[in-house]
Amino acid sequence: MVENIKGILIGLTKEFGPNEASSALGYGLSLAQQADAHATVRAASVKISLTSAWVGRLAAELVAAENRRLHDLAEAVARSVEADAAAAGVACSVEAPHLSYPELLSAFRSQARLHDLSILDAEPETVDLDRGLIEALLMDSGRPILVVPPGWDAFRARRIILAWDGSAKATRAAADALPFLRAAEAVDVISVTGEKGLPDTVPGSGIARHLSRHGVAATAANVEAQNGDVAQTFRDMAERSGADMIVMGGYVHSRLREMVFGGVTQSLLRQSPVPLFMSH
Repeated sequence: MVENIKGILIGLTKEFGPNEASSALGYGLSLAQQADAHATVRAASVKISLTSAWVGRLAAELVAAENRRLHDLAEAVARSVEADAAAAGVACSVEAPHLSYPELLSAFRSQARLHDLSILDAEPETVDLDRGLIEALLMDSGRPILVVPPGWDAFRARRIILAWDGSAKATRAAADALPFLRAAEAVDVISVTGEKGLPDTVPGSGIARHLSRHGVAATAANVEAQNGDVAQTFRDMAERSGADMIVMGGYVHSRLREMVFGGVTQSLLRQSPVPLFMSH
């Protein structure tokens, strides 16, 4: 059982078609059920605004109709979530805010600070509403996030990979992920070499010993990067070992006042075989 997770924020921002579903929703409700946690689901829609005061009446009516459609979709998702949570016996509160994009990010950041963890759907496209939300919560909420790829509609974490490079961000991620690491049957502390030098003062074996004092079944190993590609090395290891989660520090770089993810983080967000637990 996962302990010490009592509040989970699940963010939904996509328009899912009839044959699609949010992995984050199923995964988050499943985790809340197993952890006996309260889930807050925000099925958000982005309000479209007209940037010019000189638009015609027809354009204004079309925008108003689209905003109503988007809000109605979010409201329908909210009603469906309430039914799903009740069927699963999960304590859940549901909101369907209809906000401008900056307002939406601000509201999610504020909510995330009141929860132990935020869960979001993975988004392969770098320029996307969901990717912006992932970045905002990782950078500014002060809380960890779990990014769930398609197909993961139920929580499990029997085997976890901890991506370790000795950095402060990796340390923060390991500490934030302790409820999951303790519950896992096995934790592989993996340091990938060949892409950059690893700090000699904090080897993987050291953090594995520290985690063992917290009741974590951790082992450490150094692995050579495959063709210098650290992210692909972690992907392959997760698939070979049957891992259920990768825990890692989230890296970002500042460029012309725009925050963009670092290389390994970016690559794994674009394509990961398992959910990513990230802290910054």
